[in-house]
Amino acid sequence: MQARSYRDFAGAVRDVDCVMLLQNPKRRIWTISHVYLPEIHVQLGRLGSGNIVEGQSWSKGYLLYLPLTDACAYSANGTVIDKDAFMILESGCEFCVSTKDEHDWCSIFIPSHKLARSGDLVASSSDSEKMTCRVSRANRQLANQFRAIVGQIMTTAANCSQFEPSSAAKNAEAELLKVASSIVGKPPANEFHQQGRPKLARPEIIRISEEQLREREGKHVTVEELVVAADVFERTLHTAFNDYFGVGPVRYLQLRQLHQIHRVLRAANPEAVSIGEVLVGHGVWEFSRFSARYRQLFGELPSETLHTSRR
Repeated sequence: MQARSYRDFAGAVRDVDCVMLLQNPKRRIWTISHVYLPEIHVQLGRLGSGNIVEGQSWSKGYLLYLPLTDACAYSANGTVIDKDAFMILESGCEFCVSTKDEHDWCSIFIPSHKLARSGDLVASSSDSEKMTCRVSRANRQLANQFRAIVGQIMTTAANCSQFEPSSAAKNAEAELLKVASSIVGKPPANEFHQQGRPKLARPEIIRISEEQLREREGKHVTVEELVVAADVFERTLHTAFNDYFGVGPVRYLQLRQLHQIHRVLRAANPEAVSIGEVLVGHGVWEFSRFSARYRQLFGELPSETLHTSRR
């Protein structure tokens, strides 16, 4: 969205209650983009100016803010946000972000229940236990992963109108949540539920997995869903798949997805079907990476399969 004014831009920012003050405008350009995954909200802001933002984060969730412009200095509550560092707003905390020059930023808002808990991450009702605004240590690997995932989400949403309600959005959210959990400093939630599981024979694990796949024929299935169905550790599922199929569950499901999409494209009418809609309908949100795998397997791009499907 291209805001007509700085005031319109400020009104379009979500996930915080805040007051924004414009400073040092160089270009009167302010844009903001939103993508709503099943439970995570993603924002990308671009400003032709500096600004000062004071306010409070929403309750019952975490906001992660990442600067995107190297040439601009960012600070949070007086602490410099280094390149490849994040501002982390805990539930309902007060904050002040300041920038002097034109800059870009991205943020995500995650409900507290989506993050792993050690004790309880949800804000206490006690006034003496205020949640905090903190700045993480710089971590290039995490920051690059975060930028790449957010960038791909924004690109996919812009190119495919059916992305937000699709299973692809759910898969993108899962990838984003893994990185976010590391940024916040807690392990993924499912690690807390893998204690004391009964041992299953590997043939039984495969039987349960294949039953799940038959029931979900034509739909995207994740490794996590198979782990839950078999009630085993992910490494146990990996061993069972390697022994039985000769590949791990990630590769097996990837091949299954590739072949499902190949069949759909071969049977489709190229004048009535959009490749983007087919991909997001099968849980794909990284189009370029998927196309490379598809071409490696079938010797052609998805578009080539679609446009030769009617011969």
